[in-house]
Amino acid sequence: AHHTTIVSSPAAPCGAAPLEVAMAVLNKRSSALLVVAVAACSCVLLGMTLGFVPAPGLAPAPAAPLASFQPAVALSAALPVLTMLADDAEAKYGDSRRWSAVLVPLTTLVIPAVAMGIFTIYVSSDDAFYQFRAGHPRGMREEKELYSNPLYAGRKNPMEGLVNKDDFEKGLDEAWERAKPKGSTVTVQAKLKELSTQNSPHWWRNVHGVADVGC
Repeated sequence: AHHTTIVSSPAAPCGAAPLEVAMAVLNKRSSALLVVAVAACSCVLLGMTLGFVPAPGLAPAPAAPLASFQPAVALSAALPVLTMLADDAEAKYGDSRRWSAVLVPLTTLVIPAVAMGIFTIYVSSDDAFYQFRAGHPRGMREEKELYSNPLYAGRKNPMEGLVNKDDFEKGLDEAWERAKPKGSTVTVQAKLKELSTQNSPHWWRNVHGVADVGC
């Protein structure tokens, strides 16, 4: 007697019918094809979105431009922070010591020493600070020696240096006649004469009886 041996397929489970095995294989293949189709559609949609420019009517509205920097607004926002960082307006112990280190030597040593030195020089010499004392004999003597030099003679005369004094006065007279107010009786010649003889009694030279040697 011959015996027939049935060898089951390694892919099929034990006891499964051939029809069920075929259906399982078809289900696996359809699932793989569905995943591939979904991936392909996603790639096509992504390419259409990124690779093509939309129509003008469908284009999104442009974003609003950023507001320009305003220094006044930034400063107003920073002021509260600056006021919080600032110290209180009050005197502190360290401040008084710092000022004392400067004011104490200045008021007790420097200023008294300078004042006493100036007073000592002033009382010990008649010529002390004669440059600042009007009518001092030494100052008048040096002034006379200065203006006796031909280079400085007549240096205080306002007409010194004019090449033609008559021509200057004539031009001044013509300019005044064109610019003087209506009804004015002031003339150039009369004014020049008045200024040449004008002499204030309160001038320090008249008070001290010292002639002006520079004119």
